Amino acid sequence: MVAQDPKRTPTPAVAVRGKPDLVLTSFGLSSWGKCAPGQTVFTFQVGVKNAGTTSWSGAEPAVVVKDMHPGVLDAWGTGMGIDPPLKPGESRTLSIPVSFYSANPSHMTSAAPHPFRGTVNDNHAVSESDFGNNAGPGPATWNGMKVIEVGAPQGCPEPARPVAR
Repeated sequence: MVAQDPKRTPTPAVAVRGKPDLVLTSFGLSSWGKCAPGQTVFTFQVGVKNAGTTSWSGAEPAVVVKDMHPGVLDAWGTGMGIDPPLKPGESRTLSIPVSFYSANPSHMTSAAPHPFRGTVNDNHAVSESDFGNNAGPGPATWNGMKVIEVGAPQGCPEPARPVAR
């Protein structure tokens, strides 16, 4: 299930000449993986387009997908650089894998559903004509952000229990 928003691409009159404009055109969960250390738990499909009038060089903007729960943020998610750069009008679909959350495995099951958000060029590695359209569309809203709410992965290992002495 991939959310799409046809209004994400600005009209040529809005775009600033001579700059790229990176837009997430689609964002969805494409597959479930294995809930085990070192494995991919979720794979997201993210569509990105350069709606601007030029490309870029010397930088590699990233598409990032992460759980937006407080205290987790950058800890459970991943990013992928856009390389080679997109030409004006060019789109690309990326598969972004999110691995087992080793730092806090119980979060994967106890805090579901998980509000995953997709963004592009968060750190402004590429100077764009519009940074306001860098977050992906999503079918749900969580704390004012468009997200995809993902349930708990199945088959996760049980947390270690203290040994009685």
